[in-house]
Amino acid sequence: MNVRTKSIIGLLCVTTLAGTYFSYTEHQKNQQWEQQQQRNTQYWSHMQSFYLRDFDYALAESLAASTISDRQAALQSAIENANLILEYVRIGSVTMNFQTWAYETFISDGSSYLAYPASEKDNSLNPDQLEQIERLRTFAKTALPYLDQMKKKAAISSTSDIQQILTEMEEALSQLDSVSTYGNKAFNEFLYNLNPYIPPKPGTVFAGETKYTATELAAKAEIFMGEAWNKGAGNQIVHISGGSSAEFGEVMDFKLSDTEGKSNSSYVATLSKSGHVLQVTRKGSISEKEAEEQSMDLKQAIAVADIWMARWSDERLTLVAKEIKETSIYLTYIPVREQVPIPQMKVVWKFDRCTGALKSFNAFNYFSHYNKTFPLHPKLTAEQASEKLGPNVNVSGKPKLKIHNDKLIYAFPVTGIEGVSHIYVNARTGASEGIDYNL
Repeated sequence: MNVRTKSIIGLLCVTTLAGTYFSYTEHQKNQQWEQQQQRNTQYWSHMQSFYLRDFDYALAESLAASTISDRQAALQSAIENANLILEYVRIGSVTMNFQTWAYETFISDGSSYLAYPASEKDNSLNPDQLEQIERLRTFAKTALPYLDQMKKKAAISSTSDIQQILTEMEEALSQLDSVSTYGNKAFNEFLYNLNPYIPPKPGTVFAGETKYTATELAAKAEIFMGEAWNKGAGNQIVHISGGSSAEFGEVMDFKLSDTEGKSNSSYVATLSKSGHVLQVTRKGSISEKEAEEQSMDLKQAIAVADIWMARWSDERLTLVAKEIKETSIYLTYIPVREQVPIPQMKVVWKFDRCTGALKSFNAFNYFSHYNKTFPLHPKLTAEQASEKLGPNVNVSGKPKLKIHNDKLIYAFPVTGIEGVSHIYVNARTGASEGIDYNL
């Protein structure tokens, strides 16, 4: 046997061994995956069976209850178990690809419906309520044997066998009458009373303020826009569109145009009928004048924004955030009243770094809170408020007063809980107002 033949034989042996090892490791991985799926299936079916029995038990308890309060408590328990079942249904769908449409629909519809009989104040449920509860009990009694079968076979059966049981359960459930609320006037009234539609009052923000004509508003827009609308001979400020909203009432859009109606600027200014500038947007390509502007840094952007702000409002706002992002500079201003910042009322400017031109101005958040009276005076000292903090945190700095969810709070910087940088305590009542969480 020559050297070449020996080399070929040796190579074949190595290749065979490598293939065998690869096949073995793949087999091991597949076996481990199958075992994990079996354990997952066993646990899933066990939890489904457990909560579904409790669900049916609670429904039976509601039917047997002798008082309204006992019946309501039982139905509330059924709702809680239904919600737990739904959580595991979704887990099974993601981790094991279990498709249980009929099962999930029954539970989801049941959870939504049961709030209705749980609200019943009469001594007994009406016939329709009793019928729907019986349908849910029939569903539970139909599904339970299949779940029990899955629980028993999960440890010894393949995934495909379990899927087959699920398919059979789905087929059986699809033959049942589902919870029906179609045309149920009492149920629909119950849902409506939970979330009644309250039509907003038109223009509540600027209600009672003087309204201006389009010509008067055009003049106000021109003053605000300043050099951005370099109005030369023959140019005019024209009203191009408008609209209304429940919050701000009627608004009007204005742009710069020549006598023939051709736009001379890419800017559009939006004003309320009471003369407040709500926003400025830039539409289309920038004009030659805008393109000739010089590049801008942060300091220059702030100087320009301050000039605009002085024209925009008598209230002097404070710059609280500045950011350079790609080709834009963002500046955020908020009111600070009696040393209390009000971040909800933010005004945001956006400038082009390359040309120095304004890209947009947005004051909608400011005016959304325009009529609100914010609490500015704490009833508790910072030391008193700190006594409301839990034992698992350590204050790491001086707390600051601020408005959070329209409430005056102390924002305590803390350590001790991963992901929590601040804890908010109501500066007037001492109640917890949430945390600053970022993990």
